[in-house]
Amino acid sequence: MGFPRAAVNRALDRLGDHPFYRGRLPREVADADDFAASVRLTTRADFVAEMAKPGYGGFGGARPVRVNLTPMGASLVPVFQTAGDLERMIAAARTHLAACGIGEDDVCAVTFGYHLFVAGLFYQSQMEAHGVACIPLGPGEAERAAELCNRHGVTVLAGNPSFSLSLVEAGLAPPRVFFAGGEAFTGNEALHARVRAAMPDTVLVDSFSLSEFLPVARTFPGGAGVHVFDELVHAEVVDPETLAPVPDGERGELVLTHLVKQAQPLLRYRTGDLTVRRITAPLHGRTVSLPRVVFGRTDGMVKVKGVKIYPSEIRAVLLGIEGLTGKYRLTVDSERGRDRLALALEGSAGDDALEAVARRFRSQTLIGADRIEVAESLEDGPLAVDRRGSA
Repeated sequence: MGFPRAAVNRALDRLGDHPFYRGRLPREVADADDFAASVRLTTRADFVAEMAKPGYGGFGGARPVRVNLTPMGASLVPVFQTAGDLERMIAAARTHLAACGIGEDDVCAVTFGYHLFVAGLFYQSQMEAHGVACIPLGPGEAERAAELCNRHGVTVLAGNPSFSLSLVEAGLAPPRVFFAGGEAFTGNEALHARVRAAMPDTVLVDSFSLSEFLPVARTFPGGAGVHVFDELVHAEVVDPETLAPVPDGERGELVLTHLVKQAQPLLRYRTGDLTVRRITAPLHGRTVSLPRVVFGRTDGMVKVKGVKIYPSEIRAVLLGIEGLTGKYRLTVDSERGRDRLALALEGSAGDDALEAVARRFRSQTLIGADRIEVAESLEDGPLAVDRRGSA
């Protein structure tokens, strides 16, 4: 359940002679396990190295009509969309706009950036294709932007949640629908609550995309988290250490596959993002959910008390807790042969805040911290220190 066998096999058949994949793909697979066993994972390093070759290597010759750039390592890497890619992306996005009740009577303001990157033009294109008047504001100048939105009857807003709060503070009439992106939203309880308070009657939409995968998933009315646009993308979750798929509901690394993309098609692409996948009852035709969107990166994993801890996921634990700067360090040692885990936090926090951290930490990692301490400042250094085995 949740494996689009026919769509995956069409992609494998189509890409069998693609210059980047030639000679290393099966023509078809039987199920998700077969797909994972017979199609190797693709890394961001693979993608960047291919794009660095003359003529973009195996990804050249796609005849893109849109070229955005995205930072990857020390360089800006081109991301291509053909006319067909744009058509399919916009068609998928329009199903979401319709689900949100957005139509030709709406006016949308886009405050995402337009310079080089993907979000601004993407939202503008889908709105225009859906018959929605679109104002390409871009970021900045909150007072002027709020005045323009009010003057022109903006009912739909797409942008960064923090900047959107600035717009409301500058006098923006809350929109009917708000598309959030660019920072953790539903995963940041405090920020989400602030936006909800500022826009009490607004439909709030969280979204998740990568420059290489646009769009991946959005909040659909009546759902939780974000649901994957499974007509465009197949989503898996794998153990970052063994690279084997994990059961639904277990956290691991998000792996994505383009099902229909013409330019730069990526199969089993490791995103490095931590998430949980669940199969749900159909919601506006979608059944694959990321209930907590993404909440960390896979870098620097340590195993404590038999559980894999990814240090960057602790950022999600601390989001919105007053008095803490967000800086932290995990320290693991052993006592009488048993793992002991300490969490050091920077800032100042009372007992209620520390209890909230402890509760969230256990919910996130499934184990408890043996000690949580707060200091006015923490020295720079690694997010996790493993002292087991040291003298």
